[in-house]
Amino acid sequence: MSDLLLSAVFTAFTMVRVIKGSWLRNPQYLATGILGAIVGALLLHAYWPAYDDDFIIGGVTGIFGSWAGMALFDAILGMA
Repeated sequence: MSDLLLSAVFTAFTMVRVIKGSWLRNPQYLATGILGAIVGALLLHAYWPAYDDDFIIGGVTGIFGSWAGMALFDAILGMA
C-alpha cells in the first residue's frame, strides 16, 4: 500500500506539471492533485486490495486521481 501511495504522489507532481504548469505558480493544484491521488489509491485499496501491487493499475490510479482532484477543484472554483 505504501508503494502505491508514494507512486500516486509522484504521479500527481507530474500531472500538475503537464496539465497546469509550474508548481510554484500553482501550489493549489499540486495540493488537490496529491489529495486526489491519495483518495484514488485509498479507494482502490478499499474495493480491490489485490491490485495494490500492480504497476499499471497503480499508475492509472495516480493519473486519474490527480486529474479528478484538479478537475473537482476547478469545478468548485467555477461555482463560486
